[in-house]
Amino acid sequence: MNERYSLDLIVKRIVQPDKYMDVNLFVRPDRYIGVKKELIDFLEKEKHLCTKAFAKRVMFSHEIKANNQIEGYGDDIEVIKQVIEKTKDIKDLQKRQRILNLYHGYNYILRTKEINKETLKKLYSILSKDLLDPRDLSRMGQYYREAPVYILKKGRLDIEPYQGINYEKIDEFMEKYFDFLNKPIDGDITDEYIKSQILHYYFVYIHPYFDVNGRTSRTVSMWYLLNQKSFPYIIFNRGISFKECEYTKVIEDVRKYCDLSYFIDYMLSTVKVELEKEYVMQQEANLSNSKFTGLDYQTLLYFLTLNGLKTVLDFTNLYNKFNDKKGVKEIYETMIVPLLDKEVLDIERTTKKNMFSDNSNVVLKLRNIEEIDRDKVKRLIL
Repeated sequence: MNERYSLDLIVKRIVQPDKYMDVNLFVRPDRYIGVKKELIDFLEKEKHLCTKAFAKRVMFSHEIKANNQIEGYGDDIEVIKQVIEKTKDIKDLQKRQRILNLYHGYNYILRTKEINKETLKKLYSILSKDLLDPRDLSRMGQYYREAPVYILKKGRLDIEPYQGINYEKIDEFMEKYFDFLNKPIDGDITDEYIKSQILHYYFVYIHPYFDVNGRTSRTVSMWYLLNQKSFPYIIFNRGISFKECEYTKVIEDVRKYCDLSYFIDYMLSTVKVELEKEYVMQQEANLSNSKFTGLDYQTLLYFLTLNGLKTVLDFTNLYNKFNDKKGVKEIYETMIVPLLDKEVLDIERTTKKNMFSDNSNVVLKLRNIEEIDRDKVKRLIL
């Protein structure tokens, strides 16, 4: 990899070194100060999102799905639930394993406070269990890889890949990582979220393993957030999962320009959208005459993720982009109809297309949209 991208060779230009990691990147707080303030103001009025109960609820549903989805795996939320509860035999053993690995990993970070070389080794062994290539296993040292690693750009073999840092320097860089992680900062939970995302980027840059680096980096960031009681920000994986192409690009931009502000701004903006969705979903659940199921929440989440026209066909396309594919009729009957019955969604009108058989495609809308405080949902298209 070009030396100009190496953290130990770039000119050190860190802003506020007492608050941010002592690495050779620079940070421009003015780039993201607006969205940071927006988040602080939002959370001041949504205290129910600032609880461990909220963090645990999203961790063991949407965040397991999202953390794997970022890596290209479309595991349906109901399948994840069945694997965790052992209510269904999943024939795809690798799918079952990657779900269980995150489930057990999240339980580990909930009950283990200290983050150091030994506890990270344990977490990685949980997250990577039965997923690693035998050749990679043979080249692993006690803690980290002992050979170069090549990171494909968007999976393309025709583009020169990135490399993680020289394996002989991993231990040195990881010591800096732990030193920064365990050094207290002055600030609120949003500052802690910013720090967690610097940790996130730095881990991906080092790439201490051959595989499962992304899931490990994001899980360690969640671990840090739990320790700092920065609970609302646990939801950041879900935001990335809906904008994975932007996630890849912004990582490339930081490598190119050495400006970590790109990544921080992206992660703040992305999580704000997901917290706005949580606000709307909670409002709808409170107004509904029936209790929401996990599938109801997932349906409403995808509905709120849609931009532009919100039809059943649009919903189906979005669902199938992030999950094992299902037909329009099945999605309509199992996901849309329950929210119509619960008076959460309404049919606004039909379109000229059919969604299945001779059933016209329909445009959907939130029934209780007038109850939504628009000042709180500045980034959602309702």
